[in-house]
Amino acid sequence: MCGRFTITLTKEDFINYLSKYEDISINLDDFNMPNYNVAPSENIIAMIYHNKQYRVGPIIWGFIPSYAKDMKVGFNMINARSETLLEKKAFKDAFKSNRCVIFADSFYEWKKINGKKVPVRIQLKDQEVFAFAGLWSPYKDKEKTVYTATIITTKANDFMANIHDRMPVILKQHEIKAWLDSTTLDHTLYLKPYPSEFMKSYEVSLHVNHATHKDQSCINPIKNTY
Repeated sequence: MCGRFTITLTKEDFINYLSKYEDISINLDDFNMPNYNVAPSENIIAMIYHNKQYRVGPIIWGFIPSYAKDMKVGFNMINARSETLLEKKAFKDAFKSNRCVIFADSFYEWKKINGKKVPVRIQLKDQEVFAFAGLWSPYKDKEKTVYTATIITTKANDFMANIHDRMPVILKQHEIKAWLDSTTLDHTLYLKPYPSEFMKSYEVSLHVNHATHKDQSCINPIKNTY
């Protein structure tokens, strides 16, 4: 699964990262950057492609289907299993028409070591920003529309298998546009584990366990890289 992640760039640096996309609209007013411990129910940065324009802005992490009776269901839908997207009522329509990417530069997982759960930070070796494959949903809550999202997960690659049996779907840079493009013939092709040889990890302190902790101490290493 994926239950916490980071986006450690400043807004200025992140906007510069997005400059590669033409015809893009960016709204980061409701997102604090950097954030060293992004948690469920908080705003995350998502990008969609709509009316021939890329749109980037905050969206609530925790998918709420349009038919849900209340917003509480979102707390249980922070992740969506890639293997069952087309089988689940909550996700199958979004997979066809409401795909998004969620930007991050690392994520956390908890590895069992000597009977204890130890937090580990996972990055790409180049330490660059990457994109999780995600789905988004517009949910009408009384008179307003709330926009929510989920991160798609897949089976672990060989590198991640030493830490956890699942991992988020990380798109390669050249796959992002195709994932968002409604004319792409088969989006399931992108729902695969990221190559192990491009990933690295290191153990961090229990400071990250508390979702209210957002400071840089969350990413400080306490052991050598695995």
